[in-house]
Amino acid sequence: MSAHAGRGLALGLAVTVAVLSMPPESAAEEPKTSPAVVPLTNPVGEGKGSFRGGLFRNVVTARGFEIDDSRAGQHNVKAVGITNTFTPDTPAIYVVVEFLQSTFDIFRLVGRFILEDPNGKPIGTVLHVDRAQFENEDMGGYLMMKQPPGGFPIGNYRVEIHYENITDISLLTLARFKVIPATGAAGQKP
Repeated sequence: MSAHAGRGLALGLAVTVAVLSMPPESAAEEPKTSPAVVPLTNPVGEGKGSFRGGLFRNVVTARGFEIDDSRAGQHNVKAVGITNTFTPDTPAIYVVVEFLQSTFDIFRLVGRFILEDPNGKPIGTVLHVDRAQFENEDMGGYLMMKQPPGGFPIGNYRVEIHYENITDISLLTLARFKVIPATGAAGQKP
């Protein structure tokens, strides 16, 4: 083997090791983008007398969650501190979903946390996008937004819950909450 071929082999081996040691693309941290203004849309059938549930038994906003594995083979997620009113200093806001039945396939839900326009225009600012993967034994789960630097902006929020990806037809349901000044927060129940 020539010296030139040996260097090429060593370089190829080094590149292979470097690529294999990188985290998979899905696990890599997504690039942080500045908030984007988007049009507000509603799920198909909302406000037309259709059943809201669909895939979900319950969709609530809460201060936390707990996992109950006591039912053999199933993971139940229960909301803790259910409320639709938060203060800017809340550490994290959770959207907890409970399914009507365990899932029959592996899938993801995508939640877009949107601050609605204070003037009532049908637009909002996307502040965060969270993804959660669900497996066969899951009876529910959660999407979460951690407190941004400086606290949560005061206003009305919606969380669009999409199936797999964010497209025009993937919107399943909405969760709504509001952030009010700390002095006015009484922890109202939805």
